[in-house]
Amino acid sequence: MNERRTAKVKVSLGKTVFLMTAILIIWSGSAAAQQSLRDLAKEYGSDWLAGRWTATTDNGTKILLVYRWELNGHLLTADFKMGEYASRGMIFYVPGEEKATEVGIDNRGGRTKGTWEAQDGKLVSKREHVDAEGNVRKSATVYTKVDAKTIKIALYGLDQDGELADEPWFTMDFKRKAGKTSKKTDKPAGESQKKSN
Repeated sequence: MNERRTAKVKVSLGKTVFLMTAILIIWSGSAAAQQSLRDLAKEYGSDWLAGRWTATTDNGTKILLVYRWELNGHLLTADFKMGEYASRGMIFYVPGEEKATEVGIDNRGGRTKGTWEAQDGKLVSKREHVDAEGNVRKSATVYTKVDAKTIKIALYGLDQDGELADEPWFTMDFKRKAGKTSKKTDKPAGESQKKSN
């Protein structure tokens, strides 16, 4: 009986040591946590993109773009709505690269992947969209800050080398819309939200 008890204690002690080692490795990794995407955006002067932006097309269709910081600034979510079309993307920084990565989906079964980078005071997003039927379209979006309440967005085609076409397909000004950029989404998952009365 004593041998079994000793064996159980050794196994239990071994599991405890392993668990403690894993916890220490995770803690030491988070102590030296990577720079967040929000930190990089501030460093490059491109943190102005976060917020709610609206525009109206010539035929009266409203467009809504919402960029929200989440997960302590390591993630920027991107919501787009135009008429019946809607999409959601996640933009995050991959250490060791000079670009942020984006993945997204839309309400028609399409998916998007791409990269973001700051260039000459502008933000350039190059992406590949695959629709539900498998058709591929490559494009680039260039975001330019006009002032605190206005951004200019230009959509370009991409050539076979991934370079922007000489002229944009279209250009549109978006206005910052106040409100609803609540910081509650910037809290870690599972953390309860306090409601004010």
